[in-house]
This record gives sequence, structure tokens and C-alpha cells, in this order.
Amino acid sequence: MKRRVVIVGGGITGLATAYALEKATEPSDVHILEAAPRLGGNLVTVNHNGFTIDGGPDSWVATKPHATRLAKAVGLGDELIGTRPDTRKVYIVWKKQLHAMPEGLVLGIPTEWRPFASTELFGLDAKLRALLEPIIPRKIYSGDEDESIASFVSRRLGPDICDRIAGPLLGGIFAGDPEQLSVRACVPQLVEAEAKYGSLISAMRVLRAARKEQTGGEGEASTFLSLKRGIGDLVTYVAHRLRDAEISTGCAATRVSPLEEGDSRGLWAVETSTRGTLYADHVALTLPAHASAGMVGGFDPALARMLGAMSYVSTATVFLAYRKYDVRHPLDAAGFLVPKSENRPILACTFVSSKWDHRAPSGQALLRVFIGGAGGEHHLEHDDEGLARLAREQLYDLLGIERAPVFTRVFRFKRASPQPTVGHLGRMRRLLAQVATWRGLHVGGNGFIGTGIPDSIKQGEEIAAGIAGVRATLAPSERVTADGTTPLTLER
Repeated sequence: MKRRVVIVGGGITGLATAYALEKATEPSDVHILEAAPRLGGNLVTVNHNGFTIDGGPDSWVATKPHATRLAKAVGLGDELIGTRPDTRKVYIVWKKQLHAMPEGLVLGIPTEWRPFASTELFGLDAKLRALLEPIIPRKIYSGDEDESIASFVSRRLGPDICDRIAGPLLGGIFAGDPEQLSVRACVPQLVEAEAKYGSLISAMRVLRAARKEQTGGEGEASTFLSLKRGIGDLVTYVAHRLRDAEISTGCAATRVSPLEEGDSRGLWAVETSTRGTLYADHVALTLPAHASAGMVGGFDPALARMLGAMSYVSTATVFLAYRKYDVRHPLDAAGFLVPKSENRPILACTFVSSKWDHRAPSGQALLRVFIGGAGGEHHLEHDDEGLARLAREQLYDLLGIERAPVFTRVFRFKRASPQPTVGHLGRMRRLLAQVATWRGLHVGGNGFIGTGIPDSIKQGEEIAAGIAGVRATLAPSERVTADGTTPLTLER
């Protein structure tokens, strides 16, 4: 008899789970429930008058293999594109001016001294402080010990580098506050670099050399990858490759309940808004943690509290299309970042049509402005017209764009950006240990372990592997409370 699996959430994690289960040796009966009318969650692509608009994420990190591998597996290998090599620089807003980030930066870490020494972003004292980085003692973390991104970068390179480059670059990925975000959860490669090399500068030089080697010494391989027709193609192609899974959009799971051991209907009952009650041997909650908390509160209040404690922020993206001759700035970069110290209502702006090919018709320019996030959610109280007006005001001030855009488009993402704050990995270890005490229950998604499209896919694949292989078994009396954990006994 096939194992019955209900996946609650039709984002990329849920789709990756279903796809991996279809490739497993033993088949499963899979049913995906998605409350929204479409699949994909934050991955949304809209085509409008020849423009390709990725409302949410527009790419993934090339060095994380899971998204690229999945894209190739579903037939998108020929559609993969990198950022345009002639516009890979990034500007930083500093004292109301746009300054190009120095060449040779990797993850905000300088690897070449000449461009770093000549930048106007920093004074001599800040440059000399950064020069000392190779002799700063390395820090070895013990157990769940952690620190913030801001603390880590300031300790290694000084506070000015953190404020003007690393903070907006690394914190901006999460729309978060680098003073609160965990460096071990958000940028583990920097922690590993410090541990292995003792110097971030030395480590990033090695990484940069490896990137150049990938291209035969001709430039560097693109840090990010996307798809010619937009990131939404990944959702569409994966969904179309699910030959056996049943997909119900516009159908919310309203309650998840464990059944008595030995119940012939399975281990779990999933009550839905439109499909009645579904019974399953496995339930995978591939939702934001705060949504999963509502699913489990009826049978495990401690787990619900752990899930509910994960922090999320809301954001919006505002797209503005212009005729190129209406834009004074050459748009010769991927965009610009805004440090927190600038006290502006926007986080960043992407020059979409400069960053990627296939995004705008000839003679047109497409820009994307980010609003909201940690400390800026109050700006989202504006209606869409107000957000567009706010974005236009900032583009006038920073880029000198006076003319009205050809069109604007606003996308809102409510409580969709996870905030892995200091201590996150320890909290996730305890949370996943609690989940594992419930046979057949699985949780995962963006922000649990890692963030972004590749890590979300990886978690989906790991959930599928858990369903197809190793299970955790504990008696109800052995389940942990919110304050501690219990070792697990694993059986196949």
C-alpha cells in the first residue's frame, strides 16, 4: 500500500518535497494543499507589455546547487541565465550620493586594496582598520554560541564597513536589521571562512580566484542565476512534472490532528476548507512558521510556541517602468543599497533591465524599489498608489528621474521575510527535535535552516527523504517541553 502524504503549502519547498517523492524508489500518494489560488508562494512572475516582472525573489545563489539541479531536472537547463557581466557593480547611497562599491568585494569583504583605498565611502581611519583584519584573532564558537552580523563584521573589519557595505548587503537579503540577525544562521560561509583561514580577506581571495578559474580566467562567474522568462518558470515546470500528485489550490488546511496508533486511516487527519478531511501517514507543513504554529497548537502547544516565536517582517516591491531617455542616470549597475544610517524609507533599488537580459523591451528600463522590512514596516500602511509615490520621490532624489513612469506595479509580502535572529540555530535544533517526536510530522520552509530558493528546495528534499526513509519514534510521555529536548531513537 502506498504511503499517503499531505503537503500543506504549495510554495517551492512543498513542490520540491512532492517532486522528490515522485523520484523515490517507493511511490507515495501525494496531495498538495495551497490556500492561495496559485502555487509558488513568494515566487511570482508577471508579464506585462513585454516586461518580465519577478515580484518576489528574482534569482538564487549560484554556489548553492539545489535550485540549479532542480531547474535542470525539470527541463530548464537551457533557460538559466546569470547577471549581465557589464553591470555587476553595485552602488551604495552615502550622504545623498551614489558611490560605487569598490571592485573586488566578495560578500562585502575587500580582496583588492587599490580600489578599496581609493573609494570615497570611507575615511583613512576606516581603511586602516580594515587593513588590520588578517591579524584579528579568530573566534571559535562553542555549542549554540552566536553573534549578530553587525557584531561579526565590526569585530573583523570595523563598524564603518559594517554600516556602509556589509550591513545593507547582508542584512538586506533578509530585509532585516544586521544588529539582530544571526551570522551563523544567515551567513555561515563567513563564519566558516574565519574558522578555516583566520582571515575573511584571505578566504574571499581564495573564493574569488576559484570563481575566475570557472570562467578560464576571463572575468568571474555570475554570483546569481535566474531564468530567461522569470523565476516563476521554476514553479510552473516543477508543478507540471508532478505526474501523480493531486494539487488543490484555493484550499486551506484548517486543522491537523494526530490519530490513535493503529488507525487504519493513517496517522494524521487534515481538515480542509473545501476537500473535507484528508487522512495521511505523513503530513509536511511547508509554511511560514507562524502559519504552521496554528496547525499544531491543538495537539502540541509547546511546538506551537516554538514556531510562533520565529520572527517575520513584511515587505513590498514597487516596479517602475520608464523610457530610457527619461532617465538621466546611465543605470550601469545592478542597482543600489541604502544603509540604515541614511534614514531613508527604502531599502534598495534594483536596475532590473540592467541586471538581467530578457526583462524589458528595447528602449525601456525597469526598476524595482524595496520598502518595509525591519524598522520600516510602517511605510506599508500606504496604499499601492502611496507606495509608488514614495518610490518615485526617492528615485527623483537619488537618480534625478523627473518624468512619470510608463506604469507601476506593487507586490506586497505580508510576514513573508524570516528573521533568523541571534541564537536561531539553537532554537531550530530544539524545534526540529520536538517535531521529530511526532511520527509522520515534518516542517520546513524558507528561514528554518538557511534562506532563499536553494535552501528551501534542500529542505523539501530532506523532508521527502525523511518520509521515504528514517523515522523518529518516541512515546508521547517522552516528548519534550518547550524548555528542553529528549534524545531520539531512530528506526527505518
